[in-house]
Amino acid sequence: MSKERRTIARWMLTLLVAGLAASVVIFTGARVAKAHIVPFPCDFTTGGGFVITDNGYHANFGLVGGCKHDGFFGHVNFVDHDETGEYAGLHVSSDSIDAYFEPAPGSNVRDICGTADTNLFGTVKFRARTEDNSDPSPGRGVDKFGLKLTGVSPPFTGISAVIVSTRVLAGGHIELHKPNPSNTGPSTPPDEITACGSDDSGLGY
Repeated sequence: MSKERRTIARWMLTLLVAGLAASVVIFTGARVAKAHIVPFPCDFTTGGGFVITDNGYHANFGLVGGCKHDGFFGHVNFVDHDETGEYAGLHVSSDSIDAYFEPAPGSNVRDICGTADTNLFGTVKFRARTEDNSDPSPGRGVDKFGLKLTGVSPPFTGISAVIVSTRVLAGGHIELHKPNPSNTGPSTPPDEITACGSDDSGLGY
């Protein structure tokens, strides 16, 4: 091979390696941005209040959720006071808290997931989304809440519905608490879909 061809080959190899490295960085970055992770160090969230539904009615909620002693703890309660529509009078009361996620790393958003009883759809998996903005930097808004359910009991098995997309509270307060020594999560993080029933599509921020 001539000296000129060897030089060209070396340049091509250099460009190929650089391109592969860039692809790995971009791909890895995209995965991290979309990951739902258990916060580290872990923490916990409390809150209560109400939001206004798409039909203009109150939907009340109360919750606590987070990590504790190498696991998860908490409770979520939700009552939709709609008088019309498929979710009118819906009551959701959690039986177990199966995950506590930070859907956007470094954010003040948390997802509390688990299993719950309802008066309309039997047993469900749920994802309650909270956002603590009550002591915000300028322009960041106020606290938010959203709820998504996925049916476990026939005939609703596998059917997902956003009950209320994540929206500003019309009353109440959400508090993302600083971690303390007891706020430790499990050594093996839970699978998001298993714990929450479905992904967070449609829930919003």
